[in-house]
Amino acid sequence: MLPGGFLRRELEEKTGKQAMQTMNHTRFLFLLLSFSAGFLCCAVKGCRLAGPDRETILARGEKFARTWRSLPAKRGRILDRKGKVLVWSELYCDLHYKEAGESELGEDEQHALIEMFGKLDFSVPPSTPLRRHLRPDEVIALEPLLLKGAPLQIRVRHERVVCNSDTVRRLAGKVALRNGVQCGISGWELENELLLRGLPGRFSVLLDRFGNYMPKSFKLIAPPSNGKDLKLKETLEELEQKYTEPAL
Repeated sequence: MLPGGFLRRELEEKTGKQAMQTMNHTRFLFLLLSFSAGFLCCAVKGCRLAGPDRETILARGEKFARTWRSLPAKRGRILDRKGKVLVWSELYCDLHYKEAGESELGEDEQHALIEMFGKLDFSVPPSTPLRRHLRPDEVIALEPLLLKGAPLQIRVRHERVVCNSDTVRRLAGKVALRNGVQCGISGWELENELLLRGLPGRFSVLLDRFGNYMPKSFKLIAPPSNGKDLKLKETLEELEQKYTEPAL
């Protein structure tokens, strides 16, 4: 006959092994259920994305990624009585840093810009162009840098141009940029502001994580309304004769 203590130890060891097996079995079932639940959730989400909720979910995501911008209007020209263009606007593209707080330009990016444009002053603030009057081929060459997230942006602007006449340059006056719109501040530009100034349009576009426009995402909301031309009562020759100061 076996001692009672020995039987007790045998029972305790057997009970402990059974408890351990039960615990391991429970853990296995818990993990299996967790993985099954996760797979089921993914499957449900996948069905929703591919099913009736797809358009709603995509529209919700696009809403967060889409931004709205203004589209500048072209200012009207100033013509003489015969239709000769005296003052007009030309479209230019300039390369700028992004606003303060963005990441700095890396050495590789600086070298790439120097290869494109030659010597550049990289210490300028965001309000000052790194490079003015970009050509179309230069804009295309900059695309890889912008898509990689370089802290650069291309800004579009209209610049007022005056014909080769000191008299017209003096009489035409000047314009200033206010809220992205050219506004007359002196001369003919100010006197005929309501006629010359157009109304900016609106567009929306999707941005990537670097803040660059995504291809084929442009949507025109309202086209710009360009300013109207001003036709003077005098010809250029008559203006020269009338307003040129007589030689002493």
